[in-house]
Amino acid sequence: MKNNRIILTTLAPKTHRTSEENLGLGYLKACLVKKGYEVIIIDGWLSNYSVNEVFEKIISYDAALVGISSYMSNTIQSFELIKKIKKHNKDLKIVCGGFGPTFYPKEYLEAGSDYIIRGEGEKAICDLADSLQYEKEQTYIGNLGFFKDNILTLNKMENLIEDLDSIPFPIRDTIDIVKSQKSSINMITSRGCSGNCDFCSVISFFRLSNGKLWRTRSIKNIVDEIELLTNNGVKLIKMVDDSFVDGNRDEKWCKLFADEIEKRNIKVKLRGQIRADKVTDSVLYHLKRAGFFSFACGIENGSPSSLSRMGKKATLKDNERALELFEKYGYLVQMGYILFDKGTTLQELVDNYYFLLKYDFAITKGIFSEMFSAEGTKLNSRLRKENQLIEDDNTLNNKYIIDDLQANKVYNALKKWHKSHCEIYDMTIDPLIAPKEISDNAIQDFYKYTMLLKRFDLLFFKNILMEIKNKNININDYINNYILNTKDDYDMIRLRVKELYKNNNISYKADVNPFI
Repeated sequence: MKNNRIILTTLAPKTHRTSEENLGLGYLKACLVKKGYEVIIIDGWLSNYSVNEVFEKIISYDAALVGISSYMSNTIQSFELIKKIKKHNKDLKIVCGGFGPTFYPKEYLEAGSDYIIRGEGEKAICDLADSLQYEKEQTYIGNLGFFKDNILTLNKMENLIEDLDSIPFPIRDTIDIVKSQKSSINMITSRGCSGNCDFCSVISFFRLSNGKLWRTRSIKNIVDEIELLTNNGVKLIKMVDDSFVDGNRDEKWCKLFADEIEKRNIKVKLRGQIRADKVTDSVLYHLKRAGFFSFACGIENGSPSSLSRMGKKATLKDNERALELFEKYGYLVQMGYILFDKGTTLQELVDNYYFLLKYDFAITKGIFSEMFSAEGTKLNSRLRKENQLIEDDNTLNNKYIIDDLQANKVYNALKKWHKSHCEIYDMTIDPLIAPKEISDNAIQDFYKYTMLLKRFDLLFFKNILMEIKNKNININDYINNYILNTKDDYDMIRLRVKELYKNNNISYKADVNPFI
């Protein structure tokens, strides 16, 4: 390797979400810097750079290795960047990591990447950099993939990192950008998940390696990083763990965590994710003491038969208890929700209508939601084996046909309905689910319009369930007229929400939902 300069980058995906801090790049940089490498981060998503702008910055630095962090939703952009780099300088080495290369290694290598890293990347990228620097053998670098004599070679997978405290804190080169956008700073306090959901690619990602699927940092290590961030002016942190309470974390652990926060007199607002079966009164009480004000909770469905099909550990009673406790402690709660899957029936949809009506205070991303069949999931493997999978060439979301004809009609109706106003829905809920550093009053204003949108959704859901039973009506005409008749309401909400963004000096930079 001609020098020890490494560039780490990621590209803006086509998504309805606003940009967030990329912790993966920060962790990789911290590990590489510890080994003596000079590392430059170019976050194309946070900085709102085009593929060409990222490319121009890369070639201006004269680096020896470029690492591209790629999601499933920016795969196409990553391929474009790889080809640009190789056309400019075929000798500049490229390695790609993340969910995309983990599940599509051959495609990334065929696009021109020299290497891919599957699974956790901290050790692999350091070993790769050393091998290039000192011209060492690469066959034994765990998690690494490459073409050798035009044959795909995937090295053995390393064990998952068990001692997460041994990993240095991420180097946050982009923290000033995050602060300027009033966005939350991201933290991760554990890796993996002990769940077994059919639709989850996170589980598949970690199961490629041996070791404990869920691992935790110590309370001291976690609070040390929180304190470091708050001492640097951070007031809002989003915990991006798949579930903040998992594994051996229980009521006692939550108490000790809150005690440590209070002992150090740390004042911070925290947002996280939690599984419904891990929610108890004591857990929420102590996490409130620690600073949590908001949670996303994977409720997923209000029908027992649907939950069973999904492989959810949480029961309907778990979901109901969790939502009641969230309401008791005044948490802002977003329900992860999957209304449709291949086996959805009309009766399950009726059950879900009443469930959503009962817990109407919870935030959802809209009345329409479907189970994604992402590469690597148990669902995807099963549907492919049964020859019931409709492949998506863009690797965004494979499709399937809902078996129940009436449920399929509701699916098409709700999808068309949601598509007509999904942009304003996403804009309205974004400051709540990707929290911004705004006042409590501003949060309540966004919440008010979110609830208004939800009421419109529930009314349409109720009406469409009734109309589907009336086989004489023209459903398409009914939906078109309904959309037309509610246009003024949605225009009013759009205007009010844009005013809220302006008044709170925040912006919404995202695409119209590409998954719908």
